[in-house]
This record gives sequence, structure tokens and C-alpha cells, in this order.
Amino acid sequence: IMLTMLAEGKTIGIVLQKSEANSIQGLITPEYEVSPGQLFLIKDNNKLSLARLENYEYINEFYDEKIPIVKNILSENTSFDLLNMNTVIKAEMSIIKRYGHNSSPMPGSLIKALPEEKDENFLSEFYGVKNVSDYVKYGRLAGSDIPLLLDLNSVTMHVGIFGETGSGKSYDMRYLIYLLSNLKIMGKNTALPMIIIDANGDYADFATINMDLVSGGRKWIKKYVIREPKSDTETRLTIDLSLFTPKDLADFIISLKYGGNEINSLQSNLLDYVISQHDQKEYNNLLGKEEGISLIQQEISSNQNIKELGFSSSTARAVISALEIFKDRIIKRYKLVSNSSSINEQILDVIWKEKGLAIIDFSADGSPGVDIPTKQLIVSYISRLLLNYLTKAKYSGSQRLIAFVIEEAQNYIPSNDYPISANITKESLVTLATQGRKFGVSLFLVSQRPAFVDKYVLSMLNTFFFHRIYHEDLKYVMSASGGLPESLAKGLTSLDTGYVIVSGLMSALKVPALVRIPWDPRLGSYAGSVERIDRVLIEDSSK
Repeated sequence: IMLTMLAEGKTIGIVLQKSEANSIQGLITPEYEVSPGQLFLIKDNNKLSLARLENYEYINEFYDEKIPIVKNILSENTSFDLLNMNTVIKAEMSIIKRYGHNSSPMPGSLIKALPEEKDENFLSEFYGVKNVSDYVKYGRLAGSDIPLLLDLNSVTMHVGIFGETGSGKSYDMRYLIYLLSNLKIMGKNTALPMIIIDANGDYADFATINMDLVSGGRKWIKKYVIREPKSDTETRLTIDLSLFTPKDLADFIISLKYGGNEINSLQSNLLDYVISQHDQKEYNNLLGKEEGISLIQQEISSNQNIKELGFSSSTARAVISALEIFKDRIIKRYKLVSNSSSINEQILDVIWKEKGLAIIDFSADGSPGVDIPTKQLIVSYISRLLLNYLTKAKYSGSQRLIAFVIEEAQNYIPSNDYPISANITKESLVTLATQGRKFGVSLFLVSQRPAFVDKYVLSMLNTFFFHRIYHEDLKYVMSASGGLPESLAKGLTSLDTGYVIVSGLMSALKVPALVRIPWDPRLGSYAGSVERIDRVLIEDSSK
């Protein structure tokens, strides 16, 4: 009965021949719009197979560029009708799934469009899964109304979302957040707990005007900013330095002096030595307050041990100067350090229990003027806090799960080709990527340039959402994902906005799939609060 239901799609073509075990050639009616990567069903008597269109061309039984009549055809208005009437689509297809058999379709088998989705029994049969309720319905398979099923149980294997500017990457992430905020499991509303590093304010509205989009299974939503809060929905972001080692802090403080891109090892070693003389619990008072900084500066300038250890007075002066920069920026300007940090293990507990959503707003509105090194310090802090919290929970017999979404991932785990230093985040995020899955961390890395994301961390991702990408990124995408079929790979650099290639463990299809994401005005209406320039210019000139 189910196979009959699957085969109800419209017949649009016929199989001509089989070239290899999983490859077939066929003819498709030109009235049916096709695109490489699209899926079709092949009906061979009572046997059904699922096939992907790899390549196609229009062929015509009448027209050949070598025949003498070609000039007459080109000069006649009726030539279009004449050629169109005799044109068919020659299709090369690959079998990607067989329903209850092992044979290949015979010549004469019917090529059918995917049928309409009927119910969960239909989806269960189509994908070959038992409980559709274990899956999230995502978008629609290209050319159909059948959703792609995403396996929630694979979410801890980490996810990459990549695409050039304007490819629909942020909209896709908003759509995923919406889906993961409105889960229904065993009849109960729930959500995947999430912390989002929001680079450009693309998700800030989820804490205010569009809160209802993500509150289906959530009881707690908050936005964190690095400025004075403007409303009840905002909280000032502060961190706890006691989670860092003396070496981490020394490297970070010295790197600020050099614009965040290099570290003077002598200066760092000196500061590391001085900080390590203090108890870790004191770090917030020591490095988070002006009097604490003055105390360290005094220790450096008056401590005889420092000279005996071989540090020169010029190195000491440079460290004192670096501490001054750290004080002016981190303590006075951003007021970032606090003994009672606004994101702590108690807050993570709330995020877990209330299936909450914490948005770290790094946009120009939420964190005006905040530089990348400071953002790196915060991301490193959250990643350490997350791992500590989830590790403790696991070892005390309570498995927990929190997703960590990082926009502009190349700023925190850059490859060697990217001209930015990220010592303080790289190590903690690599640890999170490698160890986190055991303890319930699900990383979502979002970037417009996968070539600039650390290759080792890319290799830890097991599900990919590829939007249109730059030519230079194609080989990195292919390498990271373990390769895509040629039909999908060659279209990656020209993929239409609104389409995405989903590959990896979360996909119930188990092979890369071309998916169309439905447009929802409320999900697409907020793009970092940037308005159309033409309208802004008109409004401005009329004032």
C-alpha cells in the first residue's frame, strides 16, 4: 500500500538504459522543469527506486547544426514551435535508494515526479525511518512538497552553515532556530537550549518583537549586550576571569597591545609569572578592577625576583603598558569583568531547564565599538563555561544538551590563511568540538568563508548546510564534507538564494539533498535592522 502511495507522482519520463549499477539514462518531457540534484522515483513494474538527476541536456530529433536547412530555420518565426515540438530532456540519473529490492531499473521503467506528502506514514516509508516524531521537518526537497527530515539525535555531532553574503545563510539559521524552538516530542512542546553569538544583530529580534517565533517550547529568552541595557529584555554581559589560566590571560593582555595579532613571548611569560603568584579565585578582583591592575603593575615595577628571573626593565615597562590598555578597554570602557558574572553556571542551568535562548548581541547596536579580541575573550569564556557545566552534569549522572551557535566562525577559529590571531578561542573551541559531543555540546558554526575556518574543526562537523559559496571555497567545502556528487558540487557557486544543499548525519536521506527553504516574512523581515538603501535615501531627501 505504501509503495503504491509513493508511486502516485506524475509520470514524466522513461528509462532508456542502464550504464552502471547505480546509473541510468532516460528521457523526460520538456514541460517538466528540472534541475541537477532534484529527486525522482523510478517505477519498474512493482519495484520502486529513488533517483537523483545528475545532469541533463535538451535534445531534438530534427535539429542538427550541420544540416543545410539550419539557415531557413533561423529565419523563420515558426522555428521555435517546430524545435520545441520535437525536443525532449535527456537525463543522467543515479539511484540513491531502493525500496525493498536490490535490482536496477530496466529500460522502459517509468520516471515519476515525487508525489505529494500525505502523512507521517508516507514520510516514514519514503525515508525508511520508524518514528517521524524523532525528526524535524526542514524545508522541501527541490521540486516537491516533501520536507527533508533532520535527525535530532545527531545534533551533537556538530553543524556547519556556510554561504557567501546574500546567499540566505542567516535566514536559514533563523529558520533552524525557529524549528528547534518549536519541537513537539511525545506530545509535549519543547526546544533545543541555545546560546547564540550574534555577529550582526540578525537574531536580536527573537528577544523582543519576534519573541513569539521562538517561544513555542521555550520559557526563557534573554539578550546580552556590552553597554547599558535599554530595556528589560537586555542584560549587561559580564564574565568571570577565574575560568582562564594565567597563561591565557597573559597572552590575551599582551596581544591587546599589538592589536590582537601577535604576542611578545617575553612580556607574556613575565605577566604569566606574576598572575600565577595569585590564587585563581582572586583574578576578578586582580584583573577586573582598577586597583587590582595597579597592584600588579606595582608588583612588576618593584619585585626584585623579576630581575633575578632574567626579565629586563624594558620588558617590565611594556607589560605595565599592556595592563594599562587592558584596564582602559576591558574594565573601564566595557565593564566586562565581575565576580557575579551575568552568564554563569546558574544561568546555564536556567537555559537547560527552561529550554532557553541566550543571544549575545555583538552587533554595532548591542556592543558598539567592541573589537574582535574582546569578542574572542567572551566566546572563549562561554565555551569554557559550557564544557565545565555539561561535564559536571554528565559525571553527576545528568545528561544535558546545549547548542552553541557561532556566527562569523572564522573570527574565533581561523585557519592559517586568515590574517587574524585567536589564541584564546582556538584552543577552547577545538576542545569543545572534540570533547563536547560526549557531554552534550552541539556546535553550529556559521561563516561566509569556510576556507578561513580551521581545517581540524571543520573535520569535526558532521552535518553541513551549504548555500551559494565563493569559487575559492569550493575545494574546502568538498574536503570538509567528504565530497558532494558532481551534480550538486558544480551548482554550489551559483545556487539560488532560498536553496541549500544539506549533507551529513542529521539528514534522514543519508545522501546530499537539494532543499528549498520556505519564505516566511517574519523570519526574513529582520536582517540586522538594515533597511533598503533606496527607501532610506528617498525618506531622507523628503525631510
